[in-house]
Amino acid sequence: GMQKKVLTEVDLYYGEIKTPKGFEIDRNTIKHSIVKSWITAKRKSNNEKDYAYRDYQVEFSQPLQWFQDYIRDHYNGEFHKSLITKNIFGNVYKENESSPTRHHLEAVDLRNSPDYTLIYSIDVGKGSSEVVIEYDDNRRAGRTWHIPLENNHFVMFPASQKYMISPNTSNKTNIILTITYEYI
Repeated sequence: GMQKKVLTEVDLYYGEIKTPKGFEIDRNTIKHSIVKSWITAKRKSNNEKDYAYRDYQVEFSQPLQWFQDYIRDHYNGEFHKSLITKNIFGNVYKENESSPTRHHLEAVDLRNSPDYTLIYSIDVGKGSSEVVIEYDDNRRAGRTWHIPLENNHFVMFPASQKYMISPNTSNKTNIILTITYEYI
């Protein structure tokens, strides 16, 4: 008979963060940390190009820890693998701003590169923007998958996939959190 073996797949995880009552993740705390880093960078520079589209530091906080625990516990419970945090940063997108296309693989240091990129919508305008993930389907190259940014929702995908955050079509400033992971 004919046998099939899948050599590679682009696994995509997404959903809403559903925590028990009283354990809701206070996204405002995370938002304030990102905005604080953004304002600091803005103050240090009078050239918008220096602080726009940057990755901003996120201070440690209980809500950030709870979010990470939630993702780690659910991933481990479902797939029996452990996620180890590599990097955490925040991004700020004002009206019409989008991210460059990027990925989180270090070509010169694959061994220490992350396995996954996770995007968590901290505070975004409804229907204002989406994560656009590029992928190839054999010879049908250059395909894209679009996932709307929605408050308290996340999307996680291989760190090798190129992605971008589409232009913010609202007049609200969008705040997102990115975490990269290694799995074992």
